[in-house]
Amino acid sequence: MSGSKFDRPARKLHARDVLRLQFEGDELKFCEDGISVSVPLLWIQGHVVSYNEDKSEVILEDEGFMIKITNCQNNPCGSSWISEGQYVMVVGEINKVAGDKVVQTVKMSDLSASEIHQATWSYEVAEFKMLMKENPSIFE
Repeated sequence: MSGSKFDRPARKLHARDVLRLQFEGDELKFCEDGISVSVPLLWIQGHVVSYNEDKSEVILEDEGFMIKITNCQNNPCGSSWISEGQYVMVVGEINKVAGDKVVQTVKMSDLSASEIHQATWSYEVAEFKMLMKENPSIFE
């Protein structure tokens, strides 16, 4: 898989950051404080607010921001386990649908069993942003 999107780690971002991502040509970028880093894959966490009948699409809430998650049925563990209120992580790609950014699932897992995942999420995102600012070359 050399040269694929899986050659680099997923970028840990809050939903509000995902909604601000910018397309530069065909490449999606996270831009903040003069730093610009590509986002081939992202990692987002939040609560399931709702889902469609076949659970292929989910609305995820993270710190008051909502984002649509698609392709859930193709998750390696399927989507039958999804329920409202769960705290989940999603690794996926960003797609634009009717002008809105949506996350197309590559992997989705239930993190509800331990509160530590939710408690540390903001710190994990902050760490990514700090590393990105201190040494952006490691994200190239």
